[in-house]
Amino acid sequence: MGTNRDLRAGENAVHYARLYAAVFLVSAMGIAYQIVLMRVFSIAQYHHFAYMIISMAMLGFGASGTLLVLLRARVRTREPRLFSTCVLLLAISLPGCYAASQHVPFETFELVNQRVQLWYLLLLYVLLAGPFFLVSTCITLGFFLAPRSVGQMYGVNMLGSGAGALALVGMLFVWDPALAPYVLTVPTAVAYLLSVPGRPWGALRGAIAVLGACLLAYAGPHTPVRISQYKGLSYTLQFPDAKMVGQEVSPLSRITAVSSSMLRETPGQISNYPMGELGKLSAQIGLFFDAGAVSPVHRFTGDLDLFRFLDYTTGAAAYRLVEHPHVLVVGAGGGTDVLAALMQGASHVTAVEVDPKVVQFVQDDLRAFAGGIYARPDVTVNVADGRGFLQAHETRYDLIEIALLDSFNASAAGVHALSESYLYTVEAVELYLSRLTDHGVLAITRWLKTPPRDTLKMFATVVAACERAGMEAPDRHLVFLRSWNTGTILVAAQPLTPARIAAVRSFCESRWFDLCWLPGVTPEEVNRFTVLEAPMHYEFARAVLSETREQTLAESLFYLYPATDDRPYFFRFFRWTSLPALLRGMGLQWAPFVEWGYIALLATLVQGAAAGTVLILLPLIVLSREPLVPKAKRWVAGYSLALGLAYMFLELAFIQRFMLFLAYPVYAVAVVLTAFLIFSGCGSLLTHGLREQRARAIAWAIGGMLLLAVGYLLLLPPIFQACAGWPDAAKIALSIALLAPLAFLMGMPFPLGLQLISDHDETLLPWAWGINGCASVIGASLATVLAVHFGFRLLVLLALLIYLAAASAMAGLERTLNTPTLGTSIKS
Repeated sequence: MGTNRDLRAGENAVHYARLYAAVFLVSAMGIAYQIVLMRVFSIAQYHHFAYMIISMAMLGFGASGTLLVLLRARVRTREPRLFSTCVLLLAISLPGCYAASQHVPFETFELVNQRVQLWYLLLLYVLLAGPFFLVSTCITLGFFLAPRSVGQMYGVNMLGSGAGALALVGMLFVWDPALAPYVLTVPTAVAYLLSVPGRPWGALRGAIAVLGACLLAYAGPHTPVRISQYKGLSYTLQFPDAKMVGQEVSPLSRITAVSSSMLRETPGQISNYPMGELGKLSAQIGLFFDAGAVSPVHRFTGDLDLFRFLDYTTGAAAYRLVEHPHVLVVGAGGGTDVLAALMQGASHVTAVEVDPKVVQFVQDDLRAFAGGIYARPDVTVNVADGRGFLQAHETRYDLIEIALLDSFNASAAGVHALSESYLYTVEAVELYLSRLTDHGVLAITRWLKTPPRDTLKMFATVVAACERAGMEAPDRHLVFLRSWNTGTILVAAQPLTPARIAAVRSFCESRWFDLCWLPGVTPEEVNRFTVLEAPMHYEFARAVLSETREQTLAESLFYLYPATDDRPYFFRFFRWTSLPALLRGMGLQWAPFVEWGYIALLATLVQGAAAGTVLILLPLIVLSREPLVPKAKRWVAGYSLALGLAYMFLELAFIQRFMLFLAYPVYAVAVVLTAFLIFSGCGSLLTHGLREQRARAIAWAIGGMLLLAVGYLLLLPPIFQACAGWPDAAKIALSIALLAPLAFLMGMPFPLGLQLISDHDETLLPWAWGINGCASVIGASLATVLAVHFGFRLLVLLALLIYLAAASAMAGLERTLNTPTLGTSIKS
């Protein structure tokens, strides 16, 4: 008898080990697929629509919980076979739904004019929701298959998600995002092999699935990403002699190199350049980032005189204020600004570029064409984020140039509206000023829009930074000039001398650039060449430098308050109070030209809230007949909803905090997201032994989160400042050490609640899981809206209040479930 019991115990241990391994792989593939789709649709459309589409598709998590509630009677006793079937369907749907989505002719910029695009968008939602529905179904069935180990199962899910995120980021350095859905099929097929019942035929079916997945990943067919016809790469490839000459991928972007004799990309308008010299412009190869923004690589043979045309851009004004400078170029890209600096006589150029694949293109793949520009002794190239590089190094420069880092089309369309940019905050500009030599100059160039906003907000930001840096009279340090499509702001470390002022005046006069601000400028000197209805840039600059600044910012058509590290949304210009004026002036056509990103975010939030409400309420039709539900439903819903929202709020806030410290975006996402998921998973695993002290454990966990989160708000800024010069490996280790305790505690409350529900009646288990999934999707959008309007500090404090509400809901749920009469009715 003892031998038989040992045998059964061994078989059960193997069964649970295989189940945990399968759930681990399914969870890993779920988050990996989410990241892949974000990259795919960032290439196909723009990242803000990628966010909207994937967020809505992830409501498949909520739909799964709803369906399992409605079909619980039919599912009962069939969980093992359903689990393996869902894993197999997931392996098929990962490449299948991706391939189908790339045949949907959806175009973001036609949404306003073509109703059919709404149907295409809905079709994308449905197609892409399939894999997420299956992932969630597998995890929920895992709960059913291990009802006494819900905390452990949830922990395995979190650990798998963390591992999947980390592995996918690494994979994107090697494989194109279009190949990733097919590669992800292989681990999913392994999960099927682990889960399929029945031997030996089940194992044979699993082995065949793994072999088929390997063949598909290796041999294809593979569906390419369908790129919008409105993106730069699409219409460049229409040139008669256009030819792709290379392509590189990284988690940051997919870079496509295109050559064409018709490609002529310049950093803004080339104004008043001698007509006879235009034919001498060097040939270019365009580097297209995610098929959109382009950075040119110029044919360089060593003759810098061929690049004299770069002296006819607004950014060249900086070289009238410095001689033979040591120049720092932030956002070096294909090397245009490096060539400009060398042509202007720079003694040395330090080029900083965040994407290593760009440097690889210029240094290696296109070395002969680019003339080894990045290998010159007077050029030093660093792969780093611009602000992070300056935080880590105290070298001072005669000229710091913040180049045009996005395309004119993307900027004009407002697609960066919800992009965090720590390059353009008040604190960032203050840092740049601190790295100037005594007679140094900071130069920032931005695209001009109609109506104007980018350059105006940048000017207000620079003025605020000058004041923080202790400049007594910022107006004496500033220059602001514009062409028809770019504006450049110069900040001198010392007040501008008459000679420097005269040099800028002469430059603008000879190049036909309009002055917007210069010490001593008069109204007669502005708005002369590119004539606007009113000298709006000059009037704004004068107001910002006067006592009417606050009134001007408050009454502006756009949101022009300076961006800060707490609200780093420089590209957020939309304000609700201006909507009536925009509608009167542009009708329904205002959105494509003002702020698509903000519209996409709000659409995601509204759609997610509506769909989530349906998915949460629909199961109550069935659940209302269960004895547990009438008293417990409000506590289950409140607890699951609160934890989903609060977790996303804290995760988003601290990802942003650590992104600023780690500087390199790939490090930030990989380290912070992975650490949150893995350490949350460890916290979840610990809850298995805390079932008898559930209330105390939740109280300690939430109390610990409160102390840590408030402490981090106060202590992280000085810690990050003190450790800014540390090497990357040390920064990563410190970040993990700081994140681990908070993430560990955040992983405890939800599995403890799930286990409580499972111990009393598993009927509510999928509903709670679905609510939490819906809340996570809605929480991501809502957190971004709150961060844009109120900042990350408030987001953290709000998350902590929601956690306290969750603790109250858990107390109510425990009281309800421990009511003797209710317990009796359940058992009966």
